[in-house]
Amino acid sequence: MKKCIVFDVDRTIVDSYMPEFLSLQEAIENVTSRKVSEEEMKKLTSLPTNDFFKHLHLSEKEINLINKEWEITFSKYKTKCFPGIKKIITDLYNSGYIICVITSRTAEEFNELDEELNNILDCFKLVVTSDIVKSPKPNIESMTYLCKALELSEEDIIYIGDNEIDKAFAQNCSVCFIPACWENNELKNEENACFSIDDLMRKINYYNGI
Repeated sequence: MKKCIVFDVDRTIVDSYMPEFLSLQEAIENVTSRKVSEEEMKKLTSLPTNDFFKHLHLSEKEINLINKEWEITFSKYKTKCFPGIKKIITDLYNSGYIICVITSRTAEEFNELDEELNNILDCFKLVVTSDIVKSPKPNIESMTYLCKALELSEEDIIYIGDNEIDKAFAQNCSVCFIPACWENNELKNEENACFSIDDLMRKINYYNGI
C-alpha cells in the first residue's frame, strides 16, 4: 500500500517556470549585462538556485547583487498553482494519504509561495527543502530524512516530479515515480507519464491496485 504521496513543487504543483525564468534572467542582465540563454535558464527548474549560479560561474559579489535585484524583478510576475492541483492534493489528504513535499527550493523560496499555497499548507505533513539537507536531489538524503521523520519506508511512497533529476531521484531512492507532464514534457516518453492533473488520482490508484 502506497500511503505517502510526495510532490515536487516547481512545474508539478506550481507553474513557476516563466515567472522565475523571466525575473531571474532580467536580474542577471541588470547586474552583469549578460543575457543568459533560454537553454541555460532551463536548468533553473531542476537545480537548487545556488547550484544554478555556480553553473553560470558567477562570483559571490555578483550572486549577492543578483539576489537583491531578483527580489525586485520577481515582484513583477505572479506564480500560480496549476488549475486543479489544489483539489487533487486536498482530495488525497481527505482520502487518508500522507502528503509531503521534497523540493530544490530553499525554505525561504518555498515560503515565497505562501499566498498561493496558503489554503493547502495544512495538507502537507512535511516539507523538505534543499537547505535542510547537505545533498539535495537527486541524492537520496532528502528522502532518507523524510522516511526517518515520518517512520516510513520507501515502499510506502510515490514521488511525483517533472524532470530527469526527479526521475533519477526516485530511482536512487527506490520509490515509485509518476512523471508530471501537464506542463513540462521532458518525461513525456516515460511509460507511466501523467499528462493531466485530473488523471493523477487514477495513476495513484493504479499503484495501490484500486
